Order: sequence, then C-alpha cells, then structure tokens
Amino acid sequence: MTEPRVLISVVIPCYNDGIYLRETLSRLKQQTYTHYEVLIVDDGSTDPHTLAVFTELEKEGYRVLHKENGRMSSARNYGVRHAQGSVLALLDADDYFHPRFFEKGLRVLAAEPDTAVVTSHIQLFGEFRKTARPRGGTAWNFLFSNQCPACALVRKSCWDEVGGYDESMIWGYEDWEFYIRITKKWRVRVIPEKLLFYRQTRKSTHRNQTLPNREKIIAYILDKHGDWYLEQLKALINRQEVIYTGERVSFQRLARMLRNRLFPPRA
Repeated sequence: MTEPRVLISVVIPCYNDGIYLRETLSRLKQQTYTHYEVLIVDDGSTDPHTLAVFTELEKEGYRVLHKENGRMSSARNYGVRHAQGSVLALLDADDYFHPRFFEKGLRVLAAEPDTAVVTSHIQLFGEFRKTARPRGGTAWNFLFSNQCPACALVRKSCWDEVGGYDESMIWGYEDWEFYIRITKKWRVRVIPEKLLFYRQTRKSTHRNQTLPNREKIIAYILDKHGDWYLEQLKALINRQEVIYTGERVSFQRLARMLRNRLFPPRA
C-alpha cells in the first residue's frame, strides 16, 4: 500500500508586499513536490495595490487570512494556527525556493528524526547579490549568531512544542531566538545548495529595524535564555574551547564577556 504523502503548509506573511506576491506564488507552483497548501497571512496591510492582490487571489481560490498588524512573529504564528500540514514551509512574501527544495527537504526530515528544521544556502538578489552559507547544527552553533534563515521547512510538532515565535520580538532576530529554543532539543540541517532566494530591498527589516536595535534585541535574548547561556559558558570553559568570529577570541575573554552580561557588576 502506498504511504500517505506528507502535507506541507506553506505560510506566507505579507504586509504591503503585494508587488512581489504573484512572483512568489508563481515560483511555488514550480515545486516538484506538489502536496502542499498555501496560507497567505495579510498582516494588516494598508497598501491599495496589496489589498487588491489579496482580493484577486481569494477569487482564484487562495486562502488569505486577514488580521491586524502584529509584525512578523505574530503573522507567522497566526498562519501556523490555521495550518493542516505536518510540515511547515515558512516563506516571506518577496522570496522563493528552488523548485526541488520541498523534495530535498522532506528527504532530510524522513532520514533524520532528530532534525526539526531544514534550510539551505541562500542566494541574495535584488539590490545586491551574494551567497550566504548558514551552518545550522546544534545549540552551540546558535550561541553567538543566527545560523538559519526564517525561510525553512519545520516539523509542526516541534514548532508546537516550543510555542512558535516570540510575538514580543517585533524588531527582528525572532527567528534566531526561535532556533535557540529548537536546538535545545533538536538539530537544524542546512542543505549545502542554493535553494533559497532572498530578495534585498531598501525597506529591509534587517537593515532598517534589526541593526539599529541590535543591542536591545541581544539583551532580550540573553535575559530570556540566561540560564542556558550560563550552562554553555561553563561547558566552553571546561572544554577550553576557542571561538572564532571575525578575530580569534580566547575562551577566557569570552567567559569575561558573558559573565559581565549575565551578572553585571553592582553599583
């Protein structure tokens, strides 16, 4: 008897990005794995063109979920609450996946029960072009930077267990904080091929909101996961690990930096 196919729920939040949505959906239709549903989340859009696109898509049979603006975390969570699939495909309204991403990603999930998330190398396009190569991996890889984009395949059971995105994070890095919670229990796998195409525009959230608020966001993540960071710090010191970022950082310097962050000196 033929095994039932996995249903993928493609969740696409959209805030005033109707200009790109048609292309994203057109690219989606090129997937070699076709057993998926599409959930478009209107996150309180105000742009007339975008609203018109939603109306057209609804007439064509697309499911468009309308909600008040709550930013990206809220929009993704809202879409997932309506998802029927056992695997989520999180996709931004102006980006797209390679036609074989679903096929290859599901193969990884089927072969690796301890993997909760699958993504790939990234081709950035638009205002500038370059390749990004996130590492994925375990919690160690997510200590100091995000190593997985928001656009990925996620087991819905894992999403539900950790509670989805933190909706209080409205300025960015909500995906990084989510993957910290994920990698406390499972792995993130990166397919070493450019299967995600990520558009660069002047209205980029990362450029306009995340970077200007980076210090505040990092402080929030450290406060939320302070006990966990302390445990990782202890392990780093015990193992005498050397961490490489842009320069060589000794474990002693790293210990001092995190200790001061977690336990600021009293006035």
